[in-house]
Amino acid sequence: FYLILASRENNSWASATEVKAWMNQHNISSILIDFEDEKAIDIVNDFYNVRNGIRRLHGQRLGLVGNPSDWLVSSVVSPFIMQTRLGVEQVDISWNDIILDEVKQVAPDFMSLFNTENSSELFESGKIYEGLASLVPFYRLNALSVECFSLVNQTCHTACLALSKLNLDGLPLGCEGDTCSALGLMLGYEVCGIIPWMANTAYVNGDKALFAHCTAPANLYKKFKTQTHYETDKGLALSGEIKGEVVTLFRFENTLNKVFITLAKVTDHPKCKNACRTQLEVQLSESAQSYFMHSPFGNHHLILPGDWTQRVKLASQLLRIEVVE
Repeated sequence: FYLILASRENNSWASATEVKAWMNQHNISSILIDFEDEKAIDIVNDFYNVRNGIRRLHGQRLGLVGNPSDWLVSSVVSPFIMQTRLGVEQVDISWNDIILDEVKQVAPDFMSLFNTENSSELFESGKIYEGLASLVPFYRLNALSVECFSLVNQTCHTACLALSKLNLDGLPLGCEGDTCSALGLMLGYEVCGIIPWMANTAYVNGDKALFAHCTAPANLYKKFKTQTHYETDKGLALSGEIKGEVVTLFRFENTLNKVFITLAKVTDHPKCKNACRTQLEVQLSESAQSYFMHSPFGNHHLILPGDWTQRVKLASQLLRIEVVE
């Protein structure tokens, strides 16, 4: 993939257009931009970060703890596709490999981060945090996706706070065993420097959409508090307001052939009783409305505060992934 800068001197544009045509004929991806365009510096900077981010992604290891949740029928990426398209290796891990009863101490920064009167339940969440964190050096992991509902059903404790804190620590960590979203978290972190929020599509009504989940990285909140987990009413989960007046939404298709990317304006931070605890309402463009109503790639979408659309699009172009807007 090449970034071609053309200036007004020395037949630069003449050369650039000839070379660009040759590249197109030979199926070589490239972008041609005007050196004097006011956005040229931003594009070059984004290209630099994207190129290096994709290189860092190659050779990384994604740990899958448990199995993808049964209801995720369109969110599992084949380990072969994961390896060949992104250079990421999947590592399968059993919940039995994490002995939570042997965890006797929890990091003080975990206990101090979350404000709750239920100190015993916070300690149980901290044990899950320590257990998941211990997998990273043992399996040489760069990211994790966790089948969380089996943990809740067996222990009555949730992984929500553990996931939020590990994301804050710089470890991309998704839930429900959704490997498609986990790869998006990894890509978002490497090319944007921020781990996105993995959120449910709670509803789409006209140009409004509500996204909700309980595991946003703690640094993406304006403010938050702890509540019980939505679906099970057990353990602890996070409820709060996500930063940003606009947000970037993106989501891979599970073949990694396509990616949906859009910029949306934040309109509200509701507290609906019939959705996960952290909620964000946004205004969608007409094309985004059409995507969600007619051809969505799945439930979970990744949300970054601010406008990161250009960088995520560049990353997709470098990876030869078709962009859907």
